[in-house]
This record gives sequence, C-alpha cells and structure tokens, in this order.
Amino acid sequence: MEVELKVPVENLDEFANKAEKLGYELVQPRHLESNVLYDYPDRSLSLTGCLLRVRDMGDKALFTFKGKAIAHERYKVRPEEEVVCDDGEKLREILENVGFRAYYRYEKYRKEYRAPDAFLCLDEVPFGFFLELEGTPEGIENLAKALDLDPSTFIRRSYADLYAEHCRKGDKPFGDMIFERDDENR
Repeated sequence: MEVELKVPVENLDEFANKAEKLGYELVQPRHLESNVLYDYPDRSLSLTGCLLRVRDMGDKALFTFKGKAIAHERYKVRPEEEVVCDDGEKLREILENVGFRAYYRYEKYRKEYRAPDAFLCLDEVPFGFFLELEGTPEGIENLAKALDLDPSTFIRRSYADLYAEHCRKGDKPFGDMIFERDDENR
C-alpha cells in the first residue's frame, strides 16, 4: 500500500540541508525520472482510477501498477505493486502487444532521503518544486514535524492533476509533463 502526500515549496536546497542535519540517509542523488503511463485504447484502466507505469532507470525499468485510491482525509492512499525489469524496451513491447497504449509521459528530477519509517523525495517538475513524503502514517507525520511543514499545505493529488491545473491557470494546452531541453541542464 502506498501512503503519501506532497507539499509545494519554494526551495529544495533548504529541505536537503534539513534532511542532512537530521541525519537522514541519502538514498538516491538527484536524477531524472522519465515515466510513461499505459492504458487500453478506451482508457478503461484510468477511468477506474488505476494506472500502469513504466519508469526508465538507465539500463532497467520499474514497472508499476497503482490501484484505485482509498479515501483518506490526510493522505493519498492506494494499492501499489512494483517490479524491476531488466529490459524496459521489451516490457513496452509486451504491453503494446497485449493491447495497452502509451497515453501520457511525465518527467521529474528527484533526490531521495530515508527517514525513520518514511522517505523524503525532493522533486523538481516542469512547473515547480515539491516535497513528497511517503511511508507509514506515523513516519510521514514525524517527518513533516521534523521538517516544520504546515499541514494546511499538504496535497493528495497527482502531478498530472497539478500540472493540468497549472496549464488551465496559465491558459496553456495540457499535454505531456516534460522538461524543455535547456531545463535539463539546470
């Protein structure tokens, strides 16, 4: 079961410094995550609130199924199953051969720390900066307190939903959430 929340922030370095001062272990240095969501042509999987994702990880791929979200007043909670595959290209071919189609692509730069019973992810997306806290409810609460986060800023929505809102507010067309070429060199 995945339990998480997001928090919009102005500066990721501040939280990287806090994480290091608190002694959290750096699990993943800053890296690009390139993700593709798959569904049937009629989008029946996403219409039920589920998704299939392939995340490129260099020479491997992370294949993820996320089930329909479970109602919770504080966190985003949903079933999640993941497996690492040695051949991401072959995985994508299999998905397409059984009828799935790629329908949405998104990217983020992520730096990840391990805290007690939680993970702190520092995410850069094409429209801003976010913290993602994932773990047990108690671990997330303790992490949020240690980082002095305001609970009124907690978000349970996906990056795709947040990006769609960003596009509407900016009167921009909604599409894949990917970085411009010069953004990648930041």
